[in-house]
Amino acid sequence: MKNIYCYRTTSWLLLPALLLALAGCELFEYSPYEVRLKPEERNINEQHIARILAEQPSSSDTLTVALTADTQGFYADNDDMVHHMNHRDDIAFVLHAGDITDYGLLKEFRWIHRSLDRLRVPYVAVIGNHDAVGNGQDVYRAMFGKFDFSFAVGSSKFIFLNTNFLEFDFKAPDLDWLETQLQDRASYKTVFVVSHIPPTSFEFGEHNNDRYQRLLEKYNVSLSIHGHTHRYDFYKVEEEGVDHLTVATTNEREYMVMQIVGEQFKLERVNF
Repeated sequence: MKNIYCYRTTSWLLLPALLLALAGCELFEYSPYEVRLKPEERNINEQHIARILAEQPSSSDTLTVALTADTQGFYADNDDMVHHMNHRDDIAFVLHAGDITDYGLLKEFRWIHRSLDRLRVPYVAVIGNHDAVGNGQDVYRAMFGKFDFSFAVGSSKFIFLNTNFLEFDFKAPDLDWLETQLQDRASYKTVFVVSHIPPTSFEFGEHNNDRYQRLLEKYNVSLSIHGHTHRYDFYKVEEEGVDHLTVATTNEREYMVMQIVGEQFKLERVNF
């Protein structure tokens, strides 16, 4: 009995150590809503923008950028897209127009990041409406960083705008912030605004569309880039307005390539 008692006591003493060890790996989680990340999984946008800027081309060079969106749950398609992009030697970086995940869960963010992190080039992602459900806003903020941000490379500026009006309690998009970002337009040959929800959707906040279009026109934005609809589209909201691009989901086996030269850009639909 003494030996049995000692064995049981020892087992209970070892239990906290075992739980601590399990907590440090991915096989054990307290809750599907917790946010526990490895250092390399934090502030991905900031890390990848630093990589982009470290290899910044001169303003006279052609800048080639790939565009994707709505990778949510399409794991095999995403892997195939990454494989296809990696066989090109012209892409400088990849822009993701949101909906990284389906349910905003850490596991989903991690699975998609592991696929996209196999790209030979950096990628930068804006938050989508599916990324903002549950505790997805907390996960995105921890993994990718700010909801609204920008960076410039060469003579081009890229502005990432959170347009998830419903998921952010009608406080998005922050069009005052956007105008602040656009005020240095004269310093760049091209300026691109990247967001998930397009302004033609009621989920953008119908009253926001008019001001958004006025800002695009006032500051001569080169292109407004979106995801969300899962299909390719290229259009103008207003007859004399700024061009808008909607990027298809990876499930459509398609991504976009944009070549930027000076004040001009050219778009190509690429199937994989």
